[in-house]
Amino acid sequence: MPAEYLLPARLEGISLAPVKTALLSLRGADLDVSGAAVERLNGMGVQLLMSAFQTWRDDGRNLRLVDPSPCLLDVFTRLGIEASLEGIAA
Repeated sequence: MPAEYLLPARLEGISLAPVKTALLSLRGADLDVSGAAVERLNGMGVQLLMSAFQTWRDDGRNLRLVDPSPCLLDVFTRLGIEASLEGIAA
């Protein structure tokens, strides 16, 4: 069973450092990241998520974004990256 992590409501600014730290502490295991609470994110937040997907892929592990909020889905769609995020689960 994969580990689980709940993203905060804001994926921007100073909230990104603790998210990065938490994700890195979970590296090496399959991970389900819940995006249900995300209400705001900026480009750096998207970059952090994309980097996490790449890191898990490079490590041969699975990372899934589960329960993405409408905000997350909207941003991914606007940026045209929805299809490249393997493992997104609604």
